[in-house]
Amino acid sequence: MDDYTREMMDLKTLVTRTLEKKGVLAKIRAELRASVFEAIEEEDRVIENNEGPPPALLGSCNDRARKLHASPSGRLLSALICEYLDWAQLNHTLIVYQPESNLPKDSWKSELRDFNSNNGFELNRNGDSGPLLLDVLEGFLKFESMTQGMGSSSRRDSETESSSSLESRNPPRRSSASDSLPPQRRPVSASQASGESSFP
Repeated sequence: MDDYTREMMDLKTLVTRTLEKKGVLAKIRAELRASVFEAIEEEDRVIENNEGPPPALLGSCNDRARKLHASPSGRLLSALICEYLDWAQLNHTLIVYQPESNLPKDSWKSELRDFNSNNGFELNRNGDSGPLLLDVLEGFLKFESMTQGMGSSSRRDSETESSSSLESRNPPRRSSASDSLPPQRRPVSASQASGESSFP
């Protein structure tokens, strides 16, 4: 290898490492993948409009995923994933995820609006408050922690008796669309916390 070739290889390596460190190369790769998927999706739409059913190049999720996406909890899961990708500004990933999962573009927004209206969650949030998926995870972990804490308490027997009589009068309500997650508790601002408790 001559000096010129060696210098060019070194320069290429240096540029590649610099772009990777700055995150530029990953963004370029994601944008390229998203552009390829958009081009294929656009071609599918043209074929569908002209000749009938599309060849489903992108709609290739497996049967297990398709069944999950057809259920209410699966639609909510997909919506939470899309909302996270949107919140994290992973737009290229979102562009690839939706058609690959056979999800109509932006269907996750209406799914979350429905979830909000049925459960009273606030969706008009700013980007600083975090994605809903994080709230679901934190709520679940808090619920698990409380459940484990109650089980190891020395007052367990007396609490069990009083809580079982209370539960018989007031059965627990689930606020989750999937009926398998604990009720969600939203973070409270300092002004709300000083006025009254956010827990019912």
